[in-house]
Amino acid sequence: MVKQASPASGLREIVGAEHVTDGSDAYAVDGMAPEYVVRPGTYEEVCATMRFAGEQKLAVIPVGGPTNAALGNIPSRYDVALDTARLNPVVEFEPADLTITCQAGMTLGALRKAAGEAGLMVPFDPSLPDEGTVGGVLAANVSGPARMSLATPRDFTIGLRVVTADGKLTRAGGKVVKNVAGYDLCKLYIGSLGTLCVIVEATFKTIPLPKAEAHLAYAFKSPEEAYKVASEGLRRGLSLRSAVITRTDNEYRLEIGLAGAPAAVERSQAEIDALAGDATTTDEVASNEHPISIRVSVRPSDVAALLNEAATTLPNASLEAYPTVGVCRTGADGADAIEAAEALADWFGGTSVVERCPVEVKRNIDVFGETPQAFELMQRLKQEFDPGSVLSPGRFVGRL
Repeated sequence: MVKQASPASGLREIVGAEHVTDGSDAYAVDGMAPEYVVRPGTYEEVCATMRFAGEQKLAVIPVGGPTNAALGNIPSRYDVALDTARLNPVVEFEPADLTITCQAGMTLGALRKAAGEAGLMVPFDPSLPDEGTVGGVLAANVSGPARMSLATPRDFTIGLRVVTADGKLTRAGGKVVKNVAGYDLCKLYIGSLGTLCVIVEATFKTIPLPKAEAHLAYAFKSPEEAYKVASEGLRRGLSLRSAVITRTDNEYRLEIGLAGAPAAVERSQAEIDALAGDATTTDEVASNEHPISIRVSVRPSDVAALLNEAATTLPNASLEAYPTVGVCRTGADGADAIEAAEALADWFGGTSVVERCPVEVKRNIDVFGETPQAFELMQRLKQEFDPGSVLSPGRFVGRL
């Protein structure tokens, strides 16, 4: 009888002993640490790792930067952390075609630098560019306040190479902007939290870097005043890159980012100043350091009313809203804020997602809220792409 190799020895044979270590809290997800950490250096090693994991019935969670690790439900199993850090170079860069291809372990800061040397930018809006990786941001489809002008990662990704749960390397999309052949699987993979595949390579559209930028900040007494300035600036077609409303102790701070040609930025700044009227400029920044963070998405036209209601139902919580997008984040200390935020989302016909909370709270909830009507379809997709539930089991909607 042939003795079966242990998981550790099998993984070492695939990627080399120096690239396999015991699990640690540095790779923990919701308090669960993996048994092993694997750092493949090639696509073939990722494929072999996934095939081995399937044979051994090991649950694998792809890991990039730590910036979005709190997003998602508690994993039902977690045996192997697949660290993509060694998959980090630019694969192909065609400035004339406005496209760039890189591996998934590349940090957003490194990608920004590579594109910037040619006067271009990938329209990411990262909060921690030196920590977040391309694969991690795509898996979570996260975006910031510049989403109003740059859209989301799902919108400017034109091609992906991924490794499926059974260890096959496949391509979705292409490397040219005008690519319309076949199903757009990029939209399916992006935002799936690593439950359908391991992203190993991505191709993005790029845009020219702005020639000028400006940042403005005003303090208003009500969210309606702040919202009116942002929405009117957008309606006029000013050079708005981003708009954020935050609640401070007694006021609402509106921070606006401008970007574009120098003359356009200068004109936009003058018009925004005129729209703000007697509002005072401010340097005060509200804190969002809370153990619980909930994202509520509503119609942009409802943002001011939502902020007013939140001031009553969540008086001690921090509030940050992207008024022209319809996204509001609230930071709180107590679990009762989750129910209050969900009620606000329902009232305005929106949705809510618990982006961060203590593990003891997360055990009793689905962070994505009520199971959506399309959940049966989502189950069938998971079964089709990952019948053995090897990839990030339990982390997605309905604990898929």
